[in-house]
Amino acid sequence: MDAAPALCTLLQSSDKTILESALSCLAMIAVGARGNAVQMDKLCDSKVVEVAMRLLENDGWKSLDDQTLYDILGLLKNLASVSTKAVKSLFDLRVCDLLKQMITYYSRSHSDSHELQMLVEFIYQLMRPLETSDHRTGLNAIIIEQSTYIDQLAGIVTLIIQVAKCGAVSSVCYRCIVVIGNIVELSTPTFLVELQKTANLSSFLTCLLARKNRHVVLETLKVSKTLLKKHHHFFFEAFAKEGVKQTVDAIHAQENHKSKRNSTMQETCVCFDLDSDVSSADGCKIENNAILNLAEEIKKSFLLVKASNKSPHRFGCVIKTIRDFFAQLNGYTITTRTRNPDLCKELSDVSRRLLSDQLPSTSTFTFVKSGSTKHLADYLSNGAYFNSNLNNCQSFVEQLKEVQIRLQKFTHLALMVSNESSEKPLGILVEKLLDALHMCYDSFPVMLSDYELRTRDSTMIPLRHSGNEESGSLYIKFVRACREKELHNYNDVLPVDLYSKPDDIEAVLWPEICESTEDGQSSSRLMFSYKGTKLQPSATFFESLVRLMNKGQSYVMIDPSFWDEEHKISYKRTKVSREISSWSSYNTQLSAMHEKLEQSWLKDPAFCTIFLGKLPGDVDESDPSYDLLFTLKVLEGLNRFSYQLSMDEQISKFAEGCLRDLDDLKVTISPIPQHYFLSSLLTNKLELQMQESLFEDGLIPSWCVYLVETCPFLLSFSTRWKYFCLTVHRSFMADKASTPPDEASPDTEANIAVDVASTPPDETSSDTDEASTDADEASTAKRTKKHKVMRGNILEDAASMMSTHASSNETLEVVFEGEVGTGRGPTFEFYTTVSHELQRVGTGMWRGDNARKPEGETVFLHATFGLFPQPWSSVSSSSRGIELSDVVKKFKLLGHLVARAVLDGRILDIPLSKAFYKIMLGQELDIYDIPTFDPELGKTVLEFQALVKRKKFLETSSERASNPSAYLSYKNVRLEDLCLDFTLPGNPEYELVPGGSEKMVTLDNLEEYVYLIVDATLKSGIDKQIQAFKSAINEVLSLKTLGMFNEEEIERILCGKQDAWASSKLEDHIQFDHGYEVNSQPIICFLEILREFGREEQRAFIQFTTGAPQLPLGGLASLDPKLTVVRKKCDGNVDNELPSVNTCRHFIKLPPYSSKEIMRNKLKYALAEGLGSFHLS
Repeated sequence: MDAAPALCTLLQSSDKTILESALSCLAMIAVGARGNAVQMDKLCDSKVVEVAMRLLENDGWKSLDDQTLYDILGLLKNLASVSTKAVKSLFDLRVCDLLKQMITYYSRSHSDSHELQMLVEFIYQLMRPLETSDHRTGLNAIIIEQSTYIDQLAGIVTLIIQVAKCGAVSSVCYRCIVVIGNIVELSTPTFLVELQKTANLSSFLTCLLARKNRHVVLETLKVSKTLLKKHHHFFFEAFAKEGVKQTVDAIHAQENHKSKRNSTMQETCVCFDLDSDVSSADGCKIENNAILNLAEEIKKSFLLVKASNKSPHRFGCVIKTIRDFFAQLNGYTITTRTRNPDLCKELSDVSRRLLSDQLPSTSTFTFVKSGSTKHLADYLSNGAYFNSNLNNCQSFVEQLKEVQIRLQKFTHLALMVSNESSEKPLGILVEKLLDALHMCYDSFPVMLSDYELRTRDSTMIPLRHSGNEESGSLYIKFVRACREKELHNYNDVLPVDLYSKPDDIEAVLWPEICESTEDGQSSSRLMFSYKGTKLQPSATFFESLVRLMNKGQSYVMIDPSFWDEEHKISYKRTKVSREISSWSSYNTQLSAMHEKLEQSWLKDPAFCTIFLGKLPGDVDESDPSYDLLFTLKVLEGLNRFSYQLSMDEQISKFAEGCLRDLDDLKVTISPIPQHYFLSSLLTNKLELQMQESLFEDGLIPSWCVYLVETCPFLLSFSTRWKYFCLTVHRSFMADKASTPPDEASPDTEANIAVDVASTPPDETSSDTDEASTDADEASTAKRTKKHKVMRGNILEDAASMMSTHASSNETLEVVFEGEVGTGRGPTFEFYTTVSHELQRVGTGMWRGDNARKPEGETVFLHATFGLFPQPWSSVSSSSRGIELSDVVKKFKLLGHLVARAVLDGRILDIPLSKAFYKIMLGQELDIYDIPTFDPELGKTVLEFQALVKRKKFLETSSERASNPSAYLSYKNVRLEDLCLDFTLPGNPEYELVPGGSEKMVTLDNLEEYVYLIVDATLKSGIDKQIQAFKSAINEVLSLKTLGMFNEEEIERILCGKQDAWASSKLEDHIQFDHGYEVNSQPIICFLEILREFGREEQRAFIQFTTGAPQLPLGGLASLDPKLTVVRKKCDGNVDNELPSVNTCRHFIKLPPYSSKEIMRNKLKYALAEGLGSFHLS
């Protein structure tokens, strides 16, 4: 203890080794004094709390390595556990503000991270239960007496609630609810009332009570009881509103049923997770019937409220409000645009009141339980969701038109705001739906293999298997169902591997149980059941058995006897019902109609879901999450296509005369941000699942696959990218693993790439990754293939290399002819250089490239709104000296580059348009996409389209105008006076029809003109180029696998981080070594220079150090290896030397210049002259 003051002084050292040693010693002193308040107070007297907090404040905690951060938090946690002085010092230093920053930061990535668990444990030590011990009573008295401390706790509660709601493991939820319970114990009724208004405690309690973990449920019931004790009337109202009362009733009934059956649930105890110094040898603290008794006690307290004091906003009132609202919605749909203009505003006000949390009748619980989700789904699908009008639909076209009108009007209603501060109704609705989805916790079970990790809510459920590893088998006895008379009884046992689905076994069983062969049968002919419950065709037998055998439990521990048992499954013949025939007919009509639809957005899966009234794929419609997933998918599509829906409605208004001026064709609403649809809970569950070794073996639960393929918007981009890397990328490499490497040729060299990031830099070494011949390294290293290319012939060499090796399972690397550099740096520069070459003026690839191919001059195309393919006429094979066949080859090369960049983690420097990325993702384009890459043409074409619809309306309207042409001028100019001919705007050589340059545009042929422009721009004019591009990607990986990303995300994957780096964070992501540290004067000058760089200088610096002008996903923090600055040894005058780099290792060799100005000049000179070659440094 005497050494504590000296050790605290050492904590201020900038030397990492000294800091870690001092911290380790202090941690051992604290552990030795654990439980001794006097000794801990002495330790506090040495200012250890103040010094430790100084290391963490001002974002200092972000620069600490994980172990150092754990040690500091562990030290403070041990001090706070017994020391009154420590608690007071921590609160005086505003520890809660620091904790809020850290919780917010770590919860963005993963709510079940070890850092978050450590922070929650730290908070727990600040406010342990009142009855723990005498010294704890003194600590809690400090908190109660100081109102400022209570105020600090308020912000933390809100964050802890979010962590618990998004927690994928029960131990995290348990820690959080215990901490919240302690805060509730220490808080005043007034504080708790305000907390309910800001954090909605009652809704949170309903969410946790829906989980089946007994430890979490018991602690949540304790918090509920405490809240009722603190302010009974207020929280009775809140509990009734948010569903706590109803959930407690259900828990009581369920526990009462269990107690009568003497059934217990196996569950790993987490009672001692927060008390590391308490032994768990005595077993779980939860007594028999503890949950039942507590639920019964809370239930009785509800009865204390007199009938006259009960909430007037009862459930029946909510039902009536919902019905009235949807009745008004239906009335709004059939109301013409010229009648009752105030109805939209009235409905918007009603919807905002209905969804707002300000009224007792509009909570998440009551909104969902009232059937609002189903009513909304049925309204938007025009009855298809309940199948009420599916068979009676007289015209599919009429159904399509009706759904489109409903979507347009609901979009306007959902995205309209009365003032800038108002929340859009759609945002409120999505938030409530996600809260309700999180209550369906057990619909998304995590599969775990490690026994020690079984504290997590888990179920071992494999579904998909992407590898060829041998697996175990289940022994299943297949028997004929009781009422099945047509099929024979198999009555025998089959060994079924873990990855087999019903369709796989049907192929084996069918010849044995049916005399008729029925060749060519494509649909399933057998339905399998386990104890009367139908098995899902998309699930493996193993998944179905595990779920059904352990129904009602939140996680499963499979007894070893499970693998030896014979599991009995019955089968019967599938009957083709009228409903199936109806759906088949409906699907056929939908597919046929897709070919005729002008609006491509109506072909999006979200809108197909609406038209069909059901989610795609084989999904259990009885699952409580089904209605929520359906509605969220529809609303996400509605939000994503809000511009198209709104512009189409504006054009219709112009056609009907509601808008008089073409300049009024504007969209006045905007979508809610895409992150509103993100489910943190499902993201964390998938993150947790991907950490499992079973996932790496290809055992993926069905809900993971379904969400990624059908509802990717619910999952974060970083999580989906990780899923892609673990499935698609690994599958690509595994599928080709058996392919022998190509024989080495003069321009290729097969090598085994090894990690040399840890090798100290050699001041005289070249930028070369040397191949290792060590047998052990070769057996585990990643195989690469190196190719030699010439800078002067780079496009031809790139095309040759890609056409031969693009589909190779080896990582492709490049060596420039005549240069010594190999590895990551030259390879990144290769992709960058080829990207630039494809943007040269004169290639004929892109819009705006209308000049002839320049001779001996390098000019690159600048596209403000991104590059989009230049249309080529089907009757022309060459233009301005450029051959169409060469253009097609370049698009094929671009497709290969894109696919390899995705697989190998390379960066392309090519500004493609949003519309081109949509094509890459398999989406169709229509007239509404033209403004995204050519705003001027897009605006004009949309205005012409409005005139076309106006003309049609006047021709069919009962109120025919006496002079229609007066209403059909283009901005007061006759269309014929515009002198437009049938050539493509901006490209007079492209005739839209034979002799198009001689055919003038008139009012009568305007519709044909608009159609041909859209077709040439988006379809026939670019078809050959797009087909070459897509086929090249498909040669390497399936385009469908990219469907889990949107346009902005695929751009980030291909082109890296577009934004400039955060200047204040540079030192956090750059390492300094071999003569430099962060406080060295040359490094201070270096960082100042980097912060002063503009965007183009930043691009040049990044390319100089990495080979690519843009940072990868995640920015500087994600560079691997990290950017490292080392001191360059200089023989002569240091100011005459230039900085040099090793791009493979991301090393910058920086001379210690005498001044900042000299360093700036030398660095800029190196950036300008050092690119374009790799030589010895």
